[in-house]
Amino acid sequence: MNDEWEPLNPEKDVVHFHQEAFENLPRTQIVFQLLKEVKKFWAKHCTSSGSRVFDEGFECYVLIPGQQWRTGKIRVRLEFCPDEAEIEEKQENNRLDINTESSPLDDLRQQLKEGEN
Repeated sequence: MNDEWEPLNPEKDVVHFHQEAFENLPRTQIVFQLLKEVKKFWAKHCTSSGSRVFDEGFECYVLIPGQQWRTGKIRVRLEFCPDEAEIEEKQENNRLDINTESSPLDDLRQQLKEGEN
């Protein structure tokens, strides 16, 4: 698994859990449905303003090693970390491999370049 987390699109992306993640909920849901259920759960088991943690966030201080305290807000988002590299990355690597292989036209290209000089 790599460590590159990607934000999920709440309107388009679909999540399927390998096992039941939340009681009485389908294992496959559009992200906005999942966020809605997580917000309900959060509101039920946390403070009355708990759903703010997903929207506008809560004011807080953050300390990053080697830096000063910073003020701001914190909020929760759903992100996805794929087990393996994206298909696009693999396709790009394949294109690079193809480009490095010699082409039957390489000799002709070289002759044309030499003819111009």
